[in-house]
Amino acid sequence: MRRFLALWMPFWRTERLQLSRPEDFPTDRPLVVHALAHNRHTVTGVSPAALAAGLTPGLPLAQARSLVPDLLTAEEDAEAQRAALTDLCSWLIWLSPLPAFDAPDGLYSDTTGCAHLYGGEAAMLDLVRERLQARGHSCSVALSDTAAASRALARSGIDRICLVPPGQQKQALHPLPCSALPLPEKTLSSLTRLGLTTIGDLADLPRAPLAKRFGAQLLTCLDEALGRQASPLSVFQPADRICLTRSLVEPISTSDAIATVIAALVPVVCEKLTARGEGARQLDFLCVRVDGSIQAIRVGTSDPTADVTRLMRLLGDQIPQIAPEFGIETVILTVSANEPLETGPERSVLPDVGASSERALPATLIDRLLNRPGVVSVHQLAPRFAAWPEDGQSRISPDDMAKPPLASQMLWARPNILFDLPVRVQVTALLPDGAPRQFVLKRQTHRIAAADGPERLLGEWWQTTDSYGAIRDYWQVETTTGLRLWLFRKGDGTHDWSGSGAWFLQGAF
Repeated sequence: MRRFLALWMPFWRTERLQLSRPEDFPTDRPLVVHALAHNRHTVTGVSPAALAAGLTPGLPLAQARSLVPDLLTAEEDAEAQRAALTDLCSWLIWLSPLPAFDAPDGLYSDTTGCAHLYGGEAAMLDLVRERLQARGHSCSVALSDTAAASRALARSGIDRICLVPPGQQKQALHPLPCSALPLPEKTLSSLTRLGLTTIGDLADLPRAPLAKRFGAQLLTCLDEALGRQASPLSVFQPADRICLTRSLVEPISTSDAIATVIAALVPVVCEKLTARGEGARQLDFLCVRVDGSIQAIRVGTSDPTADVTRLMRLLGDQIPQIAPEFGIETVILTVSANEPLETGPERSVLPDVGASSERALPATLIDRLLNRPGVVSVHQLAPRFAAWPEDGQSRISPDDMAKPPLASQMLWARPNILFDLPVRVQVTALLPDGAPRQFVLKRQTHRIAAADGPERLLGEWWQTTDSYGAIRDYWQVETTTGLRLWLFRKGDGTHDWSGSGAWFLQGAF
């Protein structure tokens, strides 16, 4: 089941002006954008303040000025608006590899298979609107099974989020007005005169009379919205991206054939990345089927890389998600996110060297886990500074795995096996600071042949009051049977405030 997101920015024209020249167009003054149409200037965009004053798109400019005397006006610049919308569509590629235009004030995105990356569809829609609002634009967002339905739902209200469950776009479209469909004004006027005011009224009527009276365009718009007819999107590709397109001689439909195409494209992409001194952080592989629809897979990496083997394996793991149907005739491989590739002893710009570095194995494993469907997050354990050994590890995200961890410089050796929780034991030792002579664990007595210590550790008094004055004395011991263990005593053996004096087993060497 495919899922399509539609964005509508009702104040796009005026917001763009207020962001670029805030001193000329303040937000508290009514502002309209006008263009010449039918030999007269007509309002094409209004600001929130102008909308509150009763102005709407389509009004003659002279009428708008008569209604609001202190109105601010600006002539529409179609080229600048197209360039700004192109920049915004390029920005939207972070969401999915299939963004598209809904000119002049909207965008599409095929988000099939992307929602789990953002915590679900509802969280994804909230994130899209939050990020767009952070760029200074208000928007309405809708998600449904068809692009046409999402467009109609997004344009049916200002500043709203509409999430339609799979297979229920028909029920969601029924109460919407016919003007939500991209129909000519003449057709909408005729429908209104006949009393057909909602999409539900149209969907319940016989198709033949509608086609005879209003033409095939009405049925096409209705079928695309209801999912009866496919409406492929014209996918946007940024001009500055590394992008390879290959038209195949014969359509392919097998996993081996797709893997062969990937094996031919990835080395070329890595060569281009290496020449620019960059590494890929995200790759999009688009497969255009013979029916015009697009199948897309996206993979990401935990750090910038130009390693051919690593990228081929990540893309190869996603091949089962591609449904070739009757065949794939064109493939597109795009580097949708890239960063400078650092050089150094552990990282190289040469593709074949990166695979043999010490970081290659864990990085490849992390990438394969992150790109597995259903996996939300992956963490790695790294050493950190802590007073007690059991707290000496922390979880870090893949973005921080390339940074050197902060760890304490220990002068004493640490055991190979460290218990999550220290185990209570009964120890025989001379007070206050004598070495342990024997200990009892699970009713079994272990005699100690040699002991080295004590190593005194102090609690993190700046963190909690319970750690203030806390002391642990650690001993490395070897039993008569050859076991090498790590024991510690709470307290210094003299002052009660330093600890209870109980002994614990912490680990084994």
